[in-house]
Amino acid sequence: MSEAQQIQIYQSDDGSVQLDVALQQETVWLSQAQLAELFGTKRPAITKHLSNIFKSNELEEQVVCSILEHTTVHGAIAGKTQTKSVKHYNLDAIISVGYRVNSARATQFRIWATNTLKQHLVQGFTLNQRRLKERGIEFEQVVELLSQTLANQQLVTEQGAAVLQVIKDYARSWSLLQGYDEQSIVDQTARQTDMARLELEQVLPAIAQLKQALLAKGEATELFAQLRGDGLASALGTLEQGFGDEWFYPNVASRAAHLLYFVIKNHPLADGNKRTGSFLFLWYLRNNQHLLAKPVEALVNDNTLVALALLVAESKPDQKELIIRLVQQFIVLKAY
Repeated sequence: MSEAQQIQIYQSDDGSVQLDVALQQETVWLSQAQLAELFGTKRPAITKHLSNIFKSNELEEQVVCSILEHTTVHGAIAGKTQTKSVKHYNLDAIISVGYRVNSARATQFRIWATNTLKQHLVQGFTLNQRRLKERGIEFEQVVELLSQTLANQQLVTEQGAAVLQVIKDYARSWSLLQGYDEQSIVDQTARQTDMARLELEQVLPAIAQLKQALLAKGEATELFAQLRGDGLASALGTLEQGFGDEWFYPNVASRAAHLLYFVIKNHPLADGNKRTGSFLFLWYLRNNQHLLAKPVEALVNDNTLVALALLVAESKPDQKELIIRLVQQFIVLKAY
């Protein structure tokens, strides 16, 4: 396959747009001239779009650009060849340019890119619906929404690059979903010291203040946070258990995740276990901020906390270890 044939867009008989790509070193490299041919436009337009991409810091030129040797037949001397250095751009740059060029060929490219991304998300990462239903977890609506959003042609404009950015920004989220689906999320085993513990004598007045605040807003009753036996004290004490010099829960992530799980699932309170568990989860993390890589608010926002609390509440008993490992993934520990 010649260099000019490395990448082709064509439309099949059924009207679907397809793209044939020859990879070199696990990516595609095209010159500005090839980009212009690919998108059915002139080279100055490609130069302008690349310049804007680099000026806006959408991509870093040194990362997506490479100088490649290009050998051609010598124009003046028969039987001779000549080699010149030409800038080539990888697939990240090709996609970014493709979302900026205004041409029929670029539109074809955007249709292909959108459909490919949708297929990659729905089929490549994700969610075996039968297995998820067996576990009582419904992610189908999320996948369907994501699929529809990517397939919506209104997104395929010059702003379409934002779709790609979302996928890059949330690559870790897709990995967590895949890990959940395959039950392959790993435990956090790092050993930390100097962890501040929660004592029942501290916790009870704090919960009482939370209760008064919720009562004032009409969001709780007198049953909220009333103790049922010694379940709460047991949950707090369990976090500090170990054998010899080894803790059962060796770091802040492990302890916070178990605290959230124990309070929500063991129902140590007459009412408000999810809210109280979430409150203690955040309080414990803030008390141990010195052992975290980022501020608590940057790790767990409001929506994340609600989602985690509901996930714990709705989980089945045999999912305990998986759920706890999932919660731990949101708590990034400080490296030593």
